[in-house]
Amino acid sequence: MKLSGLRGAGAAAGLAALLLLQACGGGGGSAAGAPAGSAAAASGGGAEPVTITIGYQSPTAQTWGALIIKNRKLYEKHLKEQVPNKSYQVEWFDAPAGSVLNNNMAGGKIQISFLGDMPSLLNGVLGITQSNYHSVFLAFDGKGELGRNQAILVPKDSDIKSVADLKGKTVSTPIGSSSHRMLLESLRRVNLVDQVTIVDQSVTVGMQSVEQGKISAHSTWEPYPSLMQVKGIGRVLQFGEETKIDYLAGVVANLDWAKNNKPEAIAFLRALNEAHEFIRSNPEEAARIFEEESKFPAEVCRKMVENIRFDAAIYQKDLNTLSGSIEFLSSIGKLQKKLELKSFVDDAYLRDAVEAVNKTYLTDAELQGEWIKGKVY
Repeated sequence: MKLSGLRGAGAAAGLAALLLLQACGGGGGSAAGAPAGSAAAASGGGAEPVTITIGYQSPTAQTWGALIIKNRKLYEKHLKEQVPNKSYQVEWFDAPAGSVLNNNMAGGKIQISFLGDMPSLLNGVLGITQSNYHSVFLAFDGKGELGRNQAILVPKDSDIKSVADLKGKTVSTPIGSSSHRMLLESLRRVNLVDQVTIVDQSVTVGMQSVEQGKISAHSTWEPYPSLMQVKGIGRVLQFGEETKIDYLAGVVANLDWAKNNKPEAIAFLRALNEAHEFIRSNPEEAARIFEEESKFPAEVCRKMVENIRFDAAIYQKDLNTLSGSIEFLSSIGKLQKKLELKSFVDDAYLRDAVEAVNKTYLTDAELQGEWIKGKVY
C-alpha cells in the first residue's frame, strides 16, 4: 500500500520568558536561519562522518517523539545497527514553525522533519512544484483523537463563555494551520464563520495577546493550552474534540535522500518506533525527557504523555483526515497545486522498519479500521 519546567516568579514574566525561549528555538539550530552544524565535522583526521539533519518543533507537542529520539540518541543507535560500516553525525534543528523547516528542507539543509499535518501537506506541494526538491511522507508521530490537543483560548477574566459569544469579535490563529481549520469548523457549527474577524498570529504572539487581553480569543495547539491553564493566565473556551476532526503530526523526508539512503531512512523509522514504545511503556521518564528538552513545565509534559497517541502507523482514517486538510488548504488559497496523497504518502519504509526489528505491521484490514488501542509503532 502506498499510500514541532518553568518555575520563575510571576506568571506573566514566566510565560513571556518561555515564549521567547521557544521562539528562539530551544535545541540544536537557529530558529530563523539554516541548521547549525549542517556541514560534516571531521573525526580526528579520519574519514568525515555523514551528517544527517533532522528538523523538529519543541513548541508543538505532537511532534515530541523527536525529543525522545534526540535525548536517548536512538537514531545513532539504529544507524549503527542498520549501517555498521559508516560513521554518522546526527544534527538536530529546532524550529518555531513548520514553515521554517519546509524552507530548509527545500533548500537541501534538512533531510527529515517532524511536521504538523498542514505543514506536511505544504511540504508535499513543494515536492511537486519545485524542480530541485521532492518529498515523501514516511509516518505519523503524535495523534490527537477527534481534535484533542487543540483548543480555543480566551483571557482569564473574559466574559466570553461559548463560541457563540465570539460574534463580532476578533480571533487570532496561525492561518493555514490545523487550529485554523478547527476554529473555522467551530464557528461553522454556530453559523458565525462570516461574523468573526480572524487574524493571522503565530502561537507565541497569540499567547501573549491572550495573556495581555489584546485579543478576544486565540485558537492553538498543545502544549500552549495546558501552559496557560497551569499558569492561570488564560482559560479554554472550547477543546478541539468538539469538531471531531483528528489532529495529526507526521514525519516527512527528502524523497531523493530517502531513495538514495534507504538504510538510513529505515534506521530513523526504527528509532521512531522505539521512541513511541518508550513513551507508552515509560510515561514518567518520557515526561521528564519532554520537560528537559522542551523547557515546558513538568505538569504540562505529563499531560502530553497522557493525551497524545504517539503512533507511526498510517491508517486509512488518517489519510481521510489529510484529504480533508487538503480541501481546507485549497479553500483558503494555500495550495499552489492539488496534492495527491497516493504519490506523497509511502508506508513501505515504515513496513521495512517494523520488519527489521522482527515485528509485524498492521494488516490491511486493521488499517481500514479505528486506531487499535495499545498497538503502536
